[in-house]
Amino acid sequence: MAKLFLKFIPFFYFPAFVFLLHIILISFGVYQRLPWFDIPMHFLGGLAISYSSVLFFRYFKEKGFFSINRTFLFVLIIVSTVSFVAVLWEFFEFFLHLFVSVSFQPSVADTMKDLFIGMLGGLVWGILWRK
Repeated sequence: MAKLFLKFIPFFYFPAFVFLLHIILISFGVYQRLPWFDIPMHFLGGLAISYSSVLFFRYFKEKGFFSINRTFLFVLIIVSTVSFVAVLWEFFEFFLHLFVSVSFQPSVADTMKDLFIGMLGGLVWGILWRK
């Protein structure tokens, strides 16, 4: 079991890098000085989750668990996975606002933009990967 767990660790390198970059940007106040920088970070987050999802699907295919041969279905599942993670992230930001009084969500429009940009990143990676 531990060997299997260790095999999956590299699948999370890209999302971990994006998260670490996010923490660094918060620490240096980049989002306050450059509010637009939030957009490429959500796109990059969508790419990162999509990348990890593709690695999992490739692993499952190699092990013979299942294979997704239709491009539309593959991209749909990747974007759905990214959407799910993006919603969880936005919930996390909402709970930070509620319980710690740290606000990363200035408006509903901003939250919707964040979700859309993250899903767009997932869509781009899903399409590029299938080509």
